[in-house]
Amino acid sequence: MAKLTQEMVEQWIAGVTGDFYYKNVMEGQVDKALHSALRTILSRAKDKNLIAPVGKKDGWWRKVDASADEIAWWDAKPIEDDAVILPLEINKHCLIPRPSLILVAGVYNSGKSTFCINTVALNQIKWGGYLDYYVSEGAQLMKPRFEKLGIDGDSPPAFRTYTRTQNFADVLQKDSLSIIDYLRTDMESPYTVAKRIVEISEATIKNNGITVLAMQKPKGRKIAFGGDSTAWEPALYIYMEPTGTYQGYVGFEKIKVAKGYGGIDWKAIRIDYRIEYGAKFVDVKERLEYD
Repeated sequence: MAKLTQEMVEQWIAGVTGDFYYKNVMEGQVDKALHSALRTILSRAKDKNLIAPVGKKDGWWRKVDASADEIAWWDAKPIEDDAVILPLEINKHCLIPRPSLILVAGVYNSGKSTFCINTVALNQIKWGGYLDYYVSEGAQLMKPRFEKLGIDGDSPPAFRTYTRTQNFADVLQKDSLSIIDYLRTDMESPYTVAKRIVEISEATIKNNGITVLAMQKPKGRKIAFGGDSTAWEPALYIYMEPTGTYQGYVGFEKIKVAKGYGGIDWKAIRIDYRIEYGAKFVDVKERLEYD
């Protein structure tokens, strides 16, 4: 390409989607001798608010999306009940509308899977055929757990169970309750998990659904691997801490809409439990513990 103008590049930008590298502008047909001029043109496009740099990556850009959907909050109907039933009577402390993301952070073997399968069992009638359970383990491990919760293991249930370990945002269905056990973290770059959570949250909102997302966390800490950025999106964020073999407690890291049950400060609430058969919460007791 012997000639390159501001108008040519801006017309190309108008049709681009996703992030792009400056050398890929015009499908990479810009001569190397014009790359310096291309950088100048892109800088001018930035000044016109047509594009924005992507993080701190030199030469990477994205098209600016200036669109915004106005929310007529004054016309919104009051939330009458919780969209999802959660184990351990958690609903009495928080309101969960649609759409919402719920994050469950727990130490290995602290009860995250038990929480997930109980959420499935509690909502199979309420959500009917719009309940999807994503797991990384096989059928042999799932069947005895569900049978302990009174779900018939000899015929297909109302919900669907899938094996999946990544790219969950790609499969979330419209108007569905999706339970993900669990989102893995790259321990060499745990900061990248925030992007995965944002993707899942955006897909949940787009589909007007509820997503329950389980994640690993370090022992003694309230938030999952990935740090504070994991708490940006959820409407409810709980953590599960073991106190012994098959026992532990649940605490609240974030409640976006608290019910104020009994005038209790939700930050001080701890819900103790034991787990039987890897499936049942028993000896559930609520207490207060001020940090």
